[in-house]
Amino acid sequence: MHHVDCPWKPSSIEQREGRGIRQGNENSEIAVYRYVTKGTFDAYNWSLVENKQRFISQVMTSKAVSRTCEDIDEATLSYAEIKAVATGNPLIREKMELDNDVQRLKLLKSSYDNQRYGLQDNFMIRYPKLIKAAEEKLSCVKEDVKTRDAQLIESPDFAIKIGGATYTERADGGTQMLATISKAKTGETTSIGSFHRLELLVEKNFMGTNYMVLRGKTEYKAELSTSPVGSMIKLENLFNGLHENVEFLEKKIEQYHHDLMSSKEEYEKPFTYEKELQEKLARQFELNAQLDLENAKVADADLGGLDESKDSHDSNVAEREEDYRTNQDGKSR
Repeated sequence: MHHVDCPWKPSSIEQREGRGIRQGNENSEIAVYRYVTKGTFDAYNWSLVENKQRFISQVMTSKAVSRTCEDIDEATLSYAEIKAVATGNPLIREKMELDNDVQRLKLLKSSYDNQRYGLQDNFMIRYPKLIKAAEEKLSCVKEDVKTRDAQLIESPDFAIKIGGATYTERADGGTQMLATISKAKTGETTSIGSFHRLELLVEKNFMGTNYMVLRGKTEYKAELSTSPVGSMIKLENLFNGLHENVEFLEKKIEQYHHDLMSSKEEYEKPFTYEKELQEKLARQFELNAQLDLENAKVADADLGGLDESKDSHDSNVAEREEDYRTNQDGKSR
């Protein structure tokens, strides 16, 4: 396959090559030739295709925002190589590869900085708030557990208060509770009674799922059953299992402390590729200076040619003036 010119879109190149590099091709190898002419518009065309492919690759593969070390795909590098060949300057190729490396490392550095901001927020704000809230809730749960234990000793038998009436039978209490809940407004949390001195509420949402809530120093929630006796059993299980919240919160607080320390340790780690980035930035600066110097030399050469022609012109004028004087002197003699 032969690319005599450079189209405007990477898809055009892909379509051309797709005629040879395709499924069902009986050839085991395909040779692709791209022709460029030194000192022509080819370098600019391949540069345009390179930039277009770079944006396409970032959108299609998300490599520009990822934490990987590669942000330029194989196709983009291929176009960039052709651009470098077309310029005829080996420093251009090195600068191109160096620019890609610097861009990749800067993306990693940006990701590293963003991650550090998140880690700093974790150990300075987020986890301290979570720990404080969990500790406060743990204190409330412990108070409710003490209240529960005292109530189980004082009134071990089943008793639930709905409205102004107290029910000692689960079926009666459950039936009355479901009847009261049916009159409660959807989207609100409504108080309907009490259970062992803890306030009993119902939470109705627009999804059709209802919850019964026990409120002491804090709240405990369980999904409501459609059966009167089933609802009472769930309510008793919720009340008897208050101590499980203590274990859960203690583990949660321990995990928060662990995450806080891990965030702090990660925050203090330096950027892994900092030395490589600084070295490549220094080399990039040197290459930019060399390429600008060469451009200056070309400009000086052009200006020098102009100056030389001017000097030559001035010399010719001087010679003609001297010849004129000689001729005049000859005439005068």
